[in-house]
Amino acid sequence: MRKISACTLDCQDTCSTLVTVHPEDNSVSITGNPDHPFTKGFICPKGRRAHRRLSSPRRITAPLIRRGEKFLPIGWDEALNLIAEKITALRDCPATMLHVRHYGYRGVLADGSKYLFNSLGASTTRGALCDEAGCEAYAADFGALEMNDPMDLINARHIINWGKDLSRSSIHLTHMVRQARKKGCLVTTISPGGDLNDTLSDFFIRIRPGRDRFLAAAVIKGILDGNLVHDSVLSRVANFDDFIKVLDGHSISSLLNACDCSTKDLAHLMSVFTGSLHHFEKRVSPGESSTDRVSLDSREKDFYFSRRPPVALIMGWGIQRYKFGGETVRFLNALSFLSGHVGRSGGGTYYNISSGRNINTQWVEQAGKPARTLLLPRIGREIIASDPPIRFLLADGSNFVNQAPDADTTMNAMEKIDFKVVIDAFMTDTARLADVILPCALDYEREEMVGSCLHNWVNHARPVFPPRGKARCDFDIMSDLAGRLGIAFPHRSVIFEKALDTPPMGDFEDPLAEIREKGFIRASYPAIAWKNLVFAHRDGKYRLPTDLNRETEPPPGFPMHLLTLVNKDAMHSQLSEKEHTALEETPHPLEVWINGKSPHLTGIDGAVSVHLVTPLGRMPVTVKTMDSLHPMALVIRRGGWLKHGRCVNRIIEPAITDMGETAAYYSQYARLEKV
Repeated sequence: MRKISACTLDCQDTCSTLVTVHPEDNSVSITGNPDHPFTKGFICPKGRRAHRRLSSPRRITAPLIRRGEKFLPIGWDEALNLIAEKITALRDCPATMLHVRHYGYRGVLADGSKYLFNSLGASTTRGALCDEAGCEAYAADFGALEMNDPMDLINARHIINWGKDLSRSSIHLTHMVRQARKKGCLVTTISPGGDLNDTLSDFFIRIRPGRDRFLAAAVIKGILDGNLVHDSVLSRVANFDDFIKVLDGHSISSLLNACDCSTKDLAHLMSVFTGSLHHFEKRVSPGESSTDRVSLDSREKDFYFSRRPPVALIMGWGIQRYKFGGETVRFLNALSFLSGHVGRSGGGTYYNISSGRNINTQWVEQAGKPARTLLLPRIGREIIASDPPIRFLLADGSNFVNQAPDADTTMNAMEKIDFKVVIDAFMTDTARLADVILPCALDYEREEMVGSCLHNWVNHARPVFPPRGKARCDFDIMSDLAGRLGIAFPHRSVIFEKALDTPPMGDFEDPLAEIREKGFIRASYPAIAWKNLVFAHRDGKYRLPTDLNRETEPPPGFPMHLLTLVNKDAMHSQLSEKEHTALEETPHPLEVWINGKSPHLTGIDGAVSVHLVTPLGRMPVTVKTMDSLHPMALVIRRGGWLKHGRCVNRIIEPAITDMGETAAYYSQYARLEKV
């Protein structure tokens, strides 16, 4: 048996898959769908082993209720009646109920819980643990979150990989970069190190963590000093004079010093973005600073502007996980725009798009509005400070106790809530604190339609197996609970019928039939974003950033930036069966990576016990060295559980980004210390 389905996990690739059940031994294999234009027949190791989660011996397959320190099985009717009773008692004060929904899985039906709790007028969360700072920055610049089709990367002549670990993140974006290189495209990687981009890079610039905006500003300043911005670009800017005032307060040398980059790094990036390396070599005299440019006259400018090779700029999501993360994204966009690469094939900036923009979600938006919102990156502190207090909580698609900063405070906050319900398939750090756990269906056990935040294809996730044990689809759980509360709940067939009733799907007579037959369907968007330099702001013009904040100094005694970077073996905190087994059989502390020549390593012996320390606390670690890292960076791979003593979010302070109310994980300062 073979069926076309799709992965609905929180991953930008959003792969179309083929699930095969082999008749000789009933074994299962999952591969990429070769007919899907983006998936192209291959998927990541996490996707290939997704079926193992379905049959895991650790999986929760029946409702559980807390009895003292233990969880005991309970029937669905008893569990849902109890939950309905708790909700009914609080309906006169809906603000005391809190709904936490995140992206444990995505899809058109995934918002069923949001519909129910918006109908109740309950409290919910705002802000983000992921990408909202960058999304808001794009909206500020362009007026909307949009970028070139990722397949257009093949047309780039130079790719600037600014902070993305292509060895651990999007496997298909990495494939595009490889294809572009085969056509002669060069790649420059800019990062603090700690990645495995060596084999995918021709040039490498090591930058101090969190200082990316200063390097982008230095390159922009050099381009402006050389009069290398074309009039056709300047005419599309609404606030150029305000932007110049921002840059006037900074010299190129001070900007480079702030990010630990050199004039050689600056010259390289200027040559890439302007396409005028040979011109600079002729115009800079021996002994003259490489930043002392001679202005081009209009004829020379037209010549170089019309012939410059297209440059694509890929942004890693980590660059916006600092306090000034939104500002950083805005300066990277500004660099690409002012150098004339926005609106071009092979050019532009790549961050993401809205994964739900092709899905009709009016049914959710019409349900009602929440009574109040609590800031997700500070969820523990927000719950404790709530007035009126939170007395009921339901979490689905979210292991927020583990994933949000300041995890100890969040655990303490959970203890203060009278009744907590968690929908999950495993005993996560959040589920362990629940009063009732409801088992949910997983990928390949439920029907879904899901969009991508990277490409324009919408996939159909066809169910292949029945839910294991007594597990149920999240949507069905919410529908059943709504019935017990007397709340009208939409039928799944109606939602599916209207799901693709959106303008980008207007070219299809029956998009639902099309997607169910083929397994995928493409939304209609131009391959090149902003081709005519007409943007989504009301006046059609681009907006440049209006602030360039100076970096605050590290607190005394905590000199190192702690970077909790992507883990290639786990999707957030969804650990594999192999990892669970290894940690339970042989517990071991997290590994921390540091440059072997870092001055902070003095006196730290890898053979002795070491603590990672922040102003919020400490935890045992094992020290490893990596000489490609910036000497002021400490790197940990994220996703560890509190249960295993490996959740670094226990000691990460709940700082917030300048835009989008996103968790500024990477602004955490730390030190290593002998035990």
